[in-house]
Amino acid sequence: MLSAMFERIGDLGDLQKSIKHNEEALAATPQDHPNRAERHDNLAVGIWRRFERIGDLCDLQNAIEHGEKALAATPQDHPGRADRHNNLAVSFLARFERAGDLGDLQKAINHSEEALASTAQGHPHRAGIRNNLGNMFSTKFERTGSLGDLQKAITHGEEALAATPGDHPYGAARHSNLGATLYLRFARTGDLGDLRKAIKHCEEALSTSPQDHPGCANRHNNIGAMFSALFERMGDLDDLQKAIKHSEEGLAATPQDHPDAAARHSNLGVMFYRRFDQIGELCDLQKAIRHSEDALATTPQDRPDRADRHNNLGAMFSTRFQRMGDLCDLHKAIEHTEEALDATPQDHPYLVARKNNLGVMFSTRFGRIGDLDDLQKAIGCSEEALVATPQAHPRRPAVHSSLGSMFSMRFKRTGDICDLQKGIRHCEEALATTPHDHPRRAATHKYLGVMLGERFKSIGDLGDLQKAIKHGGEAVAATPQDHPDRATVCTALACLLYSKERFHESSSILEGAVGLMASVNLQLLRRDDQQHILSELSGLASAAASVALQAGREAYHSLKLLELGRGIIMGFTIDSKSEESDLKTDYKVEFDQFDHLRVQIDAPVDEMNCISDETLGPCRNRTIFRRWEAVNEMETVLTRIRALPGYHGFLLPPSPEALMEIAKNGPIVIFNSTTYRGDAIIVTTSAITSLELPKLNHRETSHWMGQLASFGEGGWLKRSQDCSKMKDLLIWLWDAAVGPVFKDLQRSGTIIREGAHGTNSKRIWWIGVGRLSIAPFHAAGYHSRRSTRNTLSRAISTYIPTIKALAYARRTQFIRNLRLLLVPMAETPGGISLPGVTEEVQHICDSATRNSVETTILSNPAPAEVLKQIQNHDIVHFACHGVSDVNPSNSHLVLFTPDGSSAAKLLARDIPNTVPLNAQLAYLSACSSAKNPSTPLADEVIHLASAFQLAGFSHTLANLWKTEDRASSEVASDFYNFLFQYQGNGTENEPIPIASHQAVKKFHDQ
Repeated sequence: MLSAMFERIGDLGDLQKSIKHNEEALAATPQDHPNRAERHDNLAVGIWRRFERIGDLCDLQNAIEHGEKALAATPQDHPGRADRHNNLAVSFLARFERAGDLGDLQKAINHSEEALASTAQGHPHRAGIRNNLGNMFSTKFERTGSLGDLQKAITHGEEALAATPGDHPYGAARHSNLGATLYLRFARTGDLGDLRKAIKHCEEALSTSPQDHPGCANRHNNIGAMFSALFERMGDLDDLQKAIKHSEEGLAATPQDHPDAAARHSNLGVMFYRRFDQIGELCDLQKAIRHSEDALATTPQDRPDRADRHNNLGAMFSTRFQRMGDLCDLHKAIEHTEEALDATPQDHPYLVARKNNLGVMFSTRFGRIGDLDDLQKAIGCSEEALVATPQAHPRRPAVHSSLGSMFSMRFKRTGDICDLQKGIRHCEEALATTPHDHPRRAATHKYLGVMLGERFKSIGDLGDLQKAIKHGGEAVAATPQDHPDRATVCTALACLLYSKERFHESSSILEGAVGLMASVNLQLLRRDDQQHILSELSGLASAAASVALQAGREAYHSLKLLELGRGIIMGFTIDSKSEESDLKTDYKVEFDQFDHLRVQIDAPVDEMNCISDETLGPCRNRTIFRRWEAVNEMETVLTRIRALPGYHGFLLPPSPEALMEIAKNGPIVIFNSTTYRGDAIIVTTSAITSLELPKLNHRETSHWMGQLASFGEGGWLKRSQDCSKMKDLLIWLWDAAVGPVFKDLQRSGTIIREGAHGTNSKRIWWIGVGRLSIAPFHAAGYHSRRSTRNTLSRAISTYIPTIKALAYARRTQFIRNLRLLLVPMAETPGGISLPGVTEEVQHICDSATRNSVETTILSNPAPAEVLKQIQNHDIVHFACHGVSDVNPSNSHLVLFTPDGSSAAKLLARDIPNTVPLNAQLAYLSACSSAKNPSTPLADEVIHLASAFQLAGFSHTLANLWKTEDRASSEVASDFYNFLFQYQGNGTENEPIPIASHQAVKKFHDQ
């Protein structure tokens, strides 16, 4: 009775009591008593169940010993002999699973077959014995890979289920076992019908199991693995979400000391890994590694499945290396995979996959370090894997694909065309053996297209180029619109089409790829993950703009592509703030729907979102699931809003007329340089035109912008040399870009609007695309005495990241009664002193006092206090150290901790979250505060200056590189003198750029 209670409820105390009673009964039974065999058997079953629950190998040994004694004492014609064979079979199976000795598995099968043979056809135990025998053949298949064993397993499982009444208490378990066996056949043959049947059986098992049944954890785990496999086969993310949900429920219902806890951690880790691969959120990869490390740590050294744990961790560390670039992760990946391979028997069916995985990792290390020996090892591993893989095996295409990539890499290194031929043959074989509906097919088409394109370049056979284009088109067609690889697949095809001078087709493909960059699905991710994905698409928008012009499209079309594909992260914030207010007034219901979904999409995943007593893990998953649903719902809501009168362009790029209206205060000039061509796109009140700039070619631009990025670094001699180089750079920039634009504006009769206050200067707005985002267009030209062939002599320059950002900044009009916040850091804990700060702040205060400007000085500024004070001031002036980071969202101003004892960071990522009431100007008298050192993210324009723009400041003044303390102080003092003189007299935000221009020009003329 106690044993039955344990089986139903799972309370280990009931099982312990049951074992104790059985031990006492056996001890009190004489050796020759007819019931002694039965008592040995009862005790064997109880001890086995305790082993199953706790995992103590001594219990398993005792269970086998008592079972063998029970069988030996049971007459051949005894009705209980079949049950005793069956119990021993289960115990030997468990010992095989623990120790991996095939002899134990064969003993298990022999005992089970004996049990079946001695059980009458209509006996109620016959179905249970068949079920167990099926499980054993299934296990044997996993070890040997014999399809004959797997077929026997399925036959026994089906017959066991057919003989089980619908209301039988073991019906759920038998559905679950048959589902697991069908799942194995799917994994071996790739038959999707088997996988769908497997899921159906496991769902039936789960639906007929009480929620508190001990078997529910295993059933959740099994069905989670199946949905994960369905996702991998079909690519539907909803299946993966179901897989994670089931696996988390299975793990949550598993006691920490349960022998299956390691396996369930491992399964869940694999699912998070797959979701990372699909969506790209780094926290999924970190969770995958954490679960997999927990699985390895709790798997005994003598368990055969330790090899699986090592193999999974190898794949995950390899992926983290590819994402983060830390070579230690790649070394760990190789170590774990080698451990997995060493622990895998030569006849094991997973040996092939592990050899291939190791080969791929060696090829990855070759790509990073360049050691040809690693590439030779890679090819060797994958060739061995291919030889050991049966012709019809579903893993064979992946091995062919890996070898194709490796031979292509060796061709690029050695130039041996034979390697390229081998690479193409392997990719062709991979494609021929990959099912037409398999998600991997798109990548194979892409790689084959790239290799054929390489062969075309080497041999010149136009047939190869035609084939390359064909495969590129197939890759695009086979890649879902929302897949993260879609844009790169499109780019590869566009490049091939361009080389065939099919400019219109190339342009259309690139235009589609740019449209994907701004996909709302990016909002599923955290800022760092968004940056990573966009960094991989670096240069796509600029290439699309160049090819569009090459194809003869209008300048507006090219400009629209640049606006769509640049400043995307910034655009999310601008879009959510800029057009909402009108919608809220005109259509309250639609606004509420939009705002509700926007909040859910933008919600941070942290403890603040967790419900009472909820841990961060489930909280994060709940938020991610809801965010995914909100993203899908947002598309529907946006469609409905755009159908409303006057809102057809809601959150869409502006029309040509709207763009020309934005240029009413002066022309907007966008410079773009790619491997295709160099251009300026010019927006005036009357037209949007383009001007081809042959001297602004990609080679020259890369050279000069590379030089500029390093200016200001190093010692005195280096800085002196930089000054000389800077003069040459400014002359090149004038000759190649700025000068021709001024000539074109003059030739077209465009009048650059005269500045106010008798400055005799005119307004112009600059946008540099890609590496040109750091170009000093305002200083371009010849600066000899009395020369006017420079920008400074001709116009007041303003930089903007995008035209959308300019329109956003103009929402705030200049006011008369300014309130100024000063944030000085003359001394920084652990940093270099800034002696000019004290004088700079004093000059500003004096000027503010003379002009009756309300001023607040923070003596020990801490980040939280600064963000709070900003909300009540119109101008904020920082005089401190600024640090630009390779991760631009981590660029920061250096301030104090709240107690003033050490330095603290005001991060760029935190600044846009503040909401100033009437933000006019953020003046960053700090080094590198307008610098983004991440070249792949140049078009995202993420730096400290843009962060203040997103917070709502209509103007930001900042430095592109390190500056002298004295120069910064002098320019800042003059700027405020000019500004406060102009306040109250200017219109349309002019006083700030005019004051800045005059302060800089005064310093320049000195």
